[in-house]
Amino acid sequence: MRQVLSRHGIVGPYADVPDLETAVRVAPDGTRLLFLLNHATAAVEVVACATGLDLLSGQRMSRGRPLVLDPAGVMVIRCDASL
Repeated sequence: MRQVLSRHGIVGPYADVPDLETAVRVAPDGTRLLFLLNHATAAVEVVACATGLDLLSGQRMSRGRPLVLDPAGVMVIRCDASL
């Protein structure tokens, strides 16, 4: 399955991170929302793939900086630019 997704350029930024679900939604005005859901029972640390604002915590995210999702943690990032 991953080969098929890779071939079409639709592998997500955290495809290799077990139990980390990602989804991008685009609002009618073009705003991109990145959803990160940690289904694991342990925290996960990844490098931010986008710059923006986590709408749940109010914390700014910067592309390339580490971010940590707690067990069962969720982030909804309003992206400053496209992913």
